[in-house]
Amino acid sequence: MRARAARYPVGMRFPPRASAGALVALAVAAPASAQIVTENAGVISPELTVLREVAGASRSANLDEVRWTHQLLFAPDRFHEFRLDLPLVWRRARFDSPGGESESEALGLGDIALRFKQALWRADDVMRSQRWALLAELGAPTGEHDAEEDGVPVPRTLQLGTGDWSLGAGSAYTWIRDRARLSLEGFYRYRTRHDGLRLGASVDLNTAFWYRLSPVVFAAGDERPEIRAVLELLASHAFSSEVGDDHADDDGSLVWLAPGIHFYPRTNLLFEANVQLPLYQDIEDALGDRRWSANLVVKFLF
Repeated sequence: MRARAARYPVGMRFPPRASAGALVALAVAAPASAQIVTENAGVISPELTVLREVAGASRSANLDEVRWTHQLLFAPDRFHEFRLDLPLVWRRARFDSPGGESESEALGLGDIALRFKQALWRADDVMRSQRWALLAELGAPTGEHDAEEDGVPVPRTLQLGTGDWSLGAGSAYTWIRDRARLSLEGFYRYRTRHDGLRLGASVDLNTAFWYRLSPVVFAAGDERPEIRAVLELLASHAFSSEVGDDHADDDGSLVWLAPGIHFYPRTNLLFEANVQLPLYQDIEDALGDRRWSANLVVKFLF
């Protein structure tokens, strides 16, 4: 029963004898996932632990990256949720050096992060819900950040880690109506200074919409796979970094369009995938022009 309640969140259809109270109880048991990048305002059920394996690849003018992130989500109750991110990263970077263009390659642990979610408000009804949550995040400098190539330091933003602690805060709102769901997220991240360099703070403003393609209507005991279409608009602005007392000219904005798909073959096994394509960018940092990014997600609920 635990897995079935998590599978059929909002939009379920039941026999007429089912009480409204039972419908609402099942509606609020929805898993927290609504999309792939944008945060969902819902808190996962305290009866569930979620392991989310995220494999991502991206290409920029000066960086090729493959990232495999282990995410563990746990909720002690219906109002608080914790998420631990543990990334393994491979990067091939290109950068200017006194002898011309240099190339470096690195594989290892990236910067880990712990995110906390506090549910502030929730209004649930039959096949509909609205949720609002507060977000907080702490990032630790666990990735290598002082690598050199032929005696030349690799730019910090091209290394496995940033070398600093990061503090983040934001908020998320989710709106659910039967087969459709909309989520909005705003998040600010501040970075501490390390070795005379403080990487610029950043602001993310993300929007996501998904629509259940199949089945059109859930029935009690329905075990058919669930398929959703997902579309995300991901906007971010990076403020300039500080080198000593000077400001670097590396600020700018990025906007990505990310179409994706969800496929849920079973109640405890979920697949998600997307492709991110840049719509707008005016940032001039060590990565250069962003070309594309893609993610494949496998989630285990237990």
